[in-house]
Amino acid sequence: MEMRIQKYLSSEGILSRRKTEEYLLKGWIKVNGEVVTEPGRKIDPEKDIVELSEELIQLKQDYRYIKVYKPRGIFTNLPSEGEKEVLDLLPEEYKNLHSVGRLDKDSEGLILFTNDGIFAKQFLNTQDLHEREYIVVVNIEITDEIITQLEEGVFLKGKKTLPSKVVLINSNEFHFILKEGRNRQIRKMINKVGGEVIRLIRIRIGNIVLDNLKPGDYKPLSETEIKSLKHT
Repeated sequence: MEMRIQKYLSSEGILSRRKTEEYLLKGWIKVNGEVVTEPGRKIDPEKDIVELSEELIQLKQDYRYIKVYKPRGIFTNLPSEGEKEVLDLLPEEYKNLHSVGRLDKDSEGLILFTNDGIFAKQFLNTQDLHEREYIVVVNIEITDEIITQLEEGVFLKGKKTLPSKVVLINSNEFHFILKEGRNRQIRKMINKVGGEVIRLIRIRIGNIVLDNLKPGDYKPLSETEIKSLKHT
């Protein structure tokens, strides 16, 4: 669904409508690689890529990027009544951040938060797939046959999962490396091979690792980490 570029940037919390018009006139905003100067320009958020110029990025040094160890038992966002979400664990200065992707309530581990809406949307929607690595504990023995099934892909809702990598830790625990993140994908894949997930921890996204964070801990990303995400 198309919308005016001012409305899009405002609704994503990136720029106000007034600032968008000001920066369009300066030639500081691109759509699909081309400088856009007309305030009435419409875009399709699902298809078009909006970029800010280096000059504008320098003005917006309030962008923040942090990694968080989401504990098991809380929501990434949009909690049910009486439940907690990740933002409840963070200091007031980070309350305006939004998650980049999500983990379900029963999963734990690495999740990224930022107020850079353009980066978040591009990271999630890009065709350059980013690896996600998990430690998975299941209630069945992982045989060679199961490893082959998981690595070659299984059908979920009529669509086969992309090839993945399994590295055994022991007979029922393994590292699982994926390049996609469908809703509850790992749990559904394990169901397909006859088991259930007992514990699921995400330990890496691209080049960003969980490190020594403990459940509920957070840490700002370094400049090197931020650049690696934007160029992975």
